[in-house]
Amino acid sequence: MFKKFLPKENRFFTLFQQHADTIVEGIDLFELLLKKYSQRTELAAQLKKIENRADNIAHEIFELLNRVFVTPFDREDIRELTNHMDDIIDMVEKAGMRMDIYNMPAPPEAAQEQIEILKKAFSKLSTAIGMLSDLKQKEKILKICVDVNSIENQGDVALRRALKNLFENPSDPFLLMKEKEIVELLEAAIDRCEDLANVIETIIIKYA
Repeated sequence: MFKKFLPKENRFFTLFQQHADTIVEGIDLFELLLKKYSQRTELAAQLKKIENRADNIAHEIFELLNRVFVTPFDREDIRELTNHMDDIIDMVEKAGMRMDIYNMPAPPEAAQEQIEILKKAFSKLSTAIGMLSDLKQKEKILKICVDVNSIENQGDVALRRALKNLFENPSDPFLLMKEKEIVELLEAAIDRCEDLANVIETIIIKYA
């Protein structure tokens, strides 16, 4: 009972924002990889370093979770928040690395539209994460969650269109399967944005 009177560990909010900022950096680099595709090997290696940095921040959050007695939110919500963020950068990094490993002649046509959708969704989520330390901004945060759910629907439409185009006139079945994997990885990253929005919404409902 006395737990609620103890000071909460504010280091979590700093780590959440660092994690989000790192993911934004990774998404931006993936977009650059699409634009400078001839440099994909070098850029994919840089993207891997960013993904490792994000992993380290996630581990730091989990270690802090194990050390402190009072947390700003339920421990399970913090784990889900962190895991969903980490999933996003993992999938983006994997998409970049696979295009390089497969030596694909060009990115899938849908990839640019997908990364723009992902960038728009996660930019909003990063803003919401930055506001979690001030739950007086409840309405703004909830509005972002609604917006992200709507953006995720755009991702579903983009994936369906991409798959339809891929299978309409397949000339190289091996290239088709490679491109299908890339667009599905990017769609999975967009889906995680909706999952992340749902976790944030849960936190707001519980605590604001």
